[in-house]
Amino acid sequence: MKLICYALHDFSPKLVAARPQRQWMDNFPDRHAYRCLPLSIANAHGWDVLCPAPIEIDWNGGPTVGDLIIRALKPLPGGRPVEHFCRSNFSRGIVTMHADYIFRTEPGWDLLATGPFNWPKENAYPLTGIIETDWLPYPFTMNWQILRPGRVVFEEGEPFCSVFPIAKQVLVECEPEIRRLSDDLELSRQHQAFRASRDEFMKRFHAGDSEAIRQAWQRHYFLGRHPDGTTVDDHLNKLRLKEPVDRRVSASGAARPPTKRRVDPRWNDQSLLNEVEITQTDENRAGRSRIDRNGRLANRSQTYLVRSQEHAANCDFLVTDELLTQQECEILRRAFAELEDRTFKSADIDPYWSDRFIWYADIASGRPEAGAIMSQALGRAITQLRTFYQLTVPIYPDLLHIVRWQAGMFMPPHADNANPDGTPNKMAHRDLSGIIYLNDDYEGGELYFTALDIAVKPRRGMLIGITAGFHHEHAVLRVEKGTRLTMPFFLTFDAEKSDRKLLQPDGN
Repeated sequence: MKLICYALHDFSPKLVAARPQRQWMDNFPDRHAYRCLPLSIANAHGWDVLCPAPIEIDWNGGPTVGDLIIRALKPLPGGRPVEHFCRSNFSRGIVTMHADYIFRTEPGWDLLATGPFNWPKENAYPLTGIIETDWLPYPFTMNWQILRPGRVVFEEGEPFCSVFPIAKQVLVECEPEIRRLSDDLELSRQHQAFRASRDEFMKRFHAGDSEAIRQAWQRHYFLGRHPDGTTVDDHLNKLRLKEPVDRRVSASGAARPPTKRRVDPRWNDQSLLNEVEITQTDENRAGRSRIDRNGRLANRSQTYLVRSQEHAANCDFLVTDELLTQQECEILRRAFAELEDRTFKSADIDPYWSDRFIWYADIASGRPEAGAIMSQALGRAITQLRTFYQLTVPIYPDLLHIVRWQAGMFMPPHADNANPDGTPNKMAHRDLSGIIYLNDDYEGGELYFTALDIAVKPRRGMLIGITAGFHHEHAVLRVEKGTRLTMPFFLTFDAEKSDRKLLQPDGN
């Protein structure tokens, strides 16, 4: 099925797949609002049209068009006047924003247009419309009702309209029926099993049972299973929508190239790698600009923060909690401290890394138990990455070591196999990367992805696995306090570029 989006001009607002993150959900302790699966799925339901510039709206409460004042806080793309994008058409505090697309759906399908789901906005309410896009030859506008006199701001890049197709006759043909639960014996049995399981769990939780407290909540719904352990085949616990592909024709008559990588025989045709952008984008550049010269991230309000495997359910990179146990992490931390004299020293050649890391070979020779833990962890990580990205061929390790990050240290944005200026990268053979975290008793030091505007606050024992190109370009934010210890590694499809002393392919 296709949703065709005809841009009215070159400055039509950006259209992107809806993101699952919400700031108010991030603000909950341990972000537990994301445990509500219906909320998380709805957050990512549809495609968002983004505000092209910060827009300020002032309403004095009056009933006329002139009682509402709209200002652009920076120039709109193409130097267009603000009224070409946003104005008051209907008076009475209603703001009209132009999506600047003609949307076309297949016969029998309409388009629902509304504000982004579960995105409360102070003093503004989105007005929802359903458009017959299977025949209408003109665009629509998105309207917001200002609720009381005052000021409202739409930030640049903030979604002001969300759209998704809906079947035209579904509601007309739907006939609601009210029945007793006891009329369906199997459904009644499953419901009673759920209630019994929930009551038993809460009884253990309130009694101080350590396992129940650690688990914090039952995940039957999230995992798509009944309380008796049987699973549901078509359960949806994440929603990954395809990003729009720009197929507009340029002024020269040449079609703009698709932004997605074609299917590669090295991975399955359903792999997330088919959706990874292989060149740097405006999102990379915008993400770099958010990091100041001291390695700190500015304007964090819209940045999605990942703290666990659960938070990364909708991400296109791998997060695994507790790849290493607490005991294994402690053995590696102790080995690093005891082998301090073996840190790599190169003040003249590369002062940034001098006296900060120890090679796997030096750890394995000096502390064999620690070396075995590193090798085994690398094998498990490779296996998980192969599964996550659905690889069909072997991938080989290239480099493994433990790195120390002391307070005040940070690393600017970079891709592991490409340079932003187009110059050849010495490590262009690297295809995937991974980091295993050995501690979390420090402040700062998050991993920040520029193109995704996502930051990861690691936990001890966590694995993060990513692609090595611009899509997962990343920075290490400034370590504010304490010492951060990590175990990074790289993977390559090129066996000739691998370090065969580390591990056989596939972790065997």
